Amino acid sequence: MKRKTDFFVNLLCIVVCVALVATTAFTADFFSTVILGVGRNIKILQDELNGGNISVNSSGITQNKENGFSPLGFGGGGYKSENITDTPSDIQALMKSYESLYEGFEKTGNINEQKMGATSKTQVYSFVKIDNKAEIDIDIKALIDTKPTYNEITKEKPYILVYHTHTTEGYEILDKGWYSNSYNSRTEDSSRNMVRVGEELVKQLEKAGFNVIHDKNVYDRSYTGAYSRSLESVKKYLQENPSIMITLDVHRDAIHYSDGTKCKPTAEINGKKAAQVMIITGCEGGGVEEFPRWYENLAFSVNLQNTVEESYNGLMRPIFFCNRKYNMNVTPCSVLLEFGTDANTLEEAVYSASLIGESLGKMLNKELGE
Repeated sequence: MKRKTDFFVNLLCIVVCVALVATTAFTADFFSTVILGVGRNIKILQDELNGGNISVNSSGITQNKENGFSPLGFGGGGYKSENITDTPSDIQALMKSYESLYEGFEKTGNINEQKMGATSKTQVYSFVKIDNKAEIDIDIKALIDTKPTYNEITKEKPYILVYHTHTTEGYEILDKGWYSNSYNSRTEDSSRNMVRVGEELVKQLEKAGFNVIHDKNVYDRSYTGAYSRSLESVKKYLQENPSIMITLDVHRDAIHYSDGTKCKPTAEINGKKAAQVMIITGCEGGGVEEFPRWYENLAFSVNLQNTVEESYNGLMRPIFFCNRKYNMNVTPCSVLLEFGTDANTLEEAVYSASLIGESLGKMLNKELGE
């Protein structure tokens, strides 16, 4: 009975696909890809076509933007794309849905796109740049040569925690060169806020083989006390999963000038705009206490920046080294990451998260000899 069912499913699939090719402007690439899909469930194919959720590129068909899988067998997992520079289909759909909305917005101010690098006060060595706001002398070369305190790197148990103290921070959706106060980027919608950026980071780390916990809780319905609330959760995760050694608090920055202009730190990586990323790492001093292993955190930050910049030069803003704690004292490999600003687009921030996730996975796998 199953063989008969499969036969008719395959037959219907061929008939439907041939009809589509005959009546639409699909490319030869699409047709060849569809033929490869014979044998899949006909209902899935029909639903995807009718819903407009299949996108076509030079490689064929990408995944369903809602369900996170490819109906014709090209990979799996949420927001799958053919390569790291592809814009995820959910972001494409979001951008399209906002086109008419932006047309109704009145311009409030300009967005200044710039590549942020070293200044006269920035310490530079090799690929590493540090804005040292703490009154502590640091030797970047020595930090690069210092092996981060990874303890036992594992892929069997959770090793990395991604969370968001300021969960509701968000981005522009379209790259217009201006902003409107009619649009509020801050949102609890996880498809548009820091959770979406974290998802892309997690995806690349999991692709590298690592077991990652992604905490999607909202901690900043009130800014006051947000770090205390996220710290409670982080401590609970660490207690329940003592194998976790790396914690990444994923944020975005905001840089506003006195004339109302917003700054958009941007780099071009592989021909595509990416939101520049800033690592914040802290130390004791200036009233900050109970952070005895801050040097180990700094060593981890420097090695991460060096690894990223070796592959994607210009993606990183200088490390911001300061007398702050920001929950980074929980492990010696805990940092705060700022993905662009509120003037960057979600697409740019998500792309940067892919690059950072790939680079961190590469750094850890190198330590494992893989």
